This record gives sequence, C-alpha cells and structure tokens, in this order.
Amino acid sequence: MGGFGGWSLHGHASPEGVEAIAQEAADSFAVYSPDRIQPVEMRADGLPALVAWAGAHLPRAPAIPDLAASGYRLMGGRIVPTPHGAGLMLMYDDDRGTRLVMLTRPMSVDQDKLMAPHARNGVAGWSWATGGMGYSLVGAVNAERLHPLADEVRRQVERVS
Repeated sequence: MGGFGGWSLHGHASPEGVEAIAQEAADSFAVYSPDRIQPVEMRADGLPALVAWAGAHLPRAPAIPDLAASGYRLMGGRIVPTPHGAGLMLMYDDDRGTRLVMLTRPMSVDQDKLMAPHARNGVAGWSWATGGMGYSLVGAVNAERLHPLADEVRRQVERVS
C-alpha cells in the first residue's frame, strides 16, 4: 500500500535547486508584476535602505544589478517568502511598461549551477546559481530576448560576490 501511495505521488514532489528558484521567481512575477499600486515594497530611490533590508534577511548583502543600459530601470524590491527561506525580489520595467522580476536567495542544492532557460504559463526566464546564491530573471517576454539581460545580471552579481 505504501509503495502504491508513493508511486501515485511520483512527479508531484516540490522542485529543488535552480528549478525551484525558477518557479519561485515566476510565482513572484505572477503575483506582483500586474500590481499597478504597489508592486514593490521599497522603491529604487531608497536603494541603500533596500540593500540593508535585504542584507538583514539574506546571508550577505545582495548585488543590485543595473539594467539601464539595456533599457530597464529598477523599480524597487521586496523580501518574499519561499519554501527555501527568504528571497529578494527586484522588479524592473522599461518605457513600454514591460516588467521583469529577478529573485535571489541562498541555495541548499545546486550551489553552483550553469544558467538554464525555463518557461511556464507565459513567463520565461533564466536561472542559475553561483557561490551558494541562486538567481532567476523572469518576464512575460521571449526567453531569447531575456538571455542577454540574464547574462548581464550574472556578470554584475559575480563581479560583486
């Protein structure tokens, strides 16, 4: 009976590692990106306070990537709960109102993992881990359009780490 019960749950296990942070980022995007009143808790104009706040919840103060050269400005961020602990969600937008979410949190699995694409329910992204921290950049845009932005985020966070 136990074997049958276990087998019936096959494929329903929670994702781990980079797959988990990809899902968590997509979930944060789905909840916060449509919000036109308060999509972020701390605005970008308070960047030092945002970094200090995030640093109090994460093992180290996070790097805040600058995507202005790619046409995306930082709106701000918030601490979000995940099944794996607190994460920092940053939100960016461009002049057309296209929003992107970057999520970072400590990793217990996949502490160093190459960047991988993912897509679910119209949200595409790229996720990876480096130095024990996981990162996922997601948006309602084509994954290939996000790839250079994710490369830029990775370059900036690895330079600071």
